[in-house]
Amino acid sequence: MQAYYEIETEIPVTHQLNIKLPDTIPVGRAKIAIIYEVTEVQSDKKTMMADFLNNLPDNPTGGCLTKDEIKTYIQQERSSWDD
Repeated sequence: MQAYYEIETEIPVTHQLNIKLPDTIPVGRAKIAIIYEVTEVQSDKKTMMADFLNNLPDNPTGGCLTKDEIKTYIQQERSSWDD
């Protein structure tokens, strides 16, 4: 038989929780589920460009990408959007 216990808390910047459970919950194995609200991320051109630049491979060909390498990378990224 399974039972359910719910408590609300704030997730701190450390992303660590310390929760005291009631004594009525027996010792033993348990599952913990975290349910949280997801905020929609606004994507503007600056954010999209920053994401693109952050996803570029580090030092792929000695430090600089050629124009053709950048075009190829963009095409690969765009094709992955269709998946």
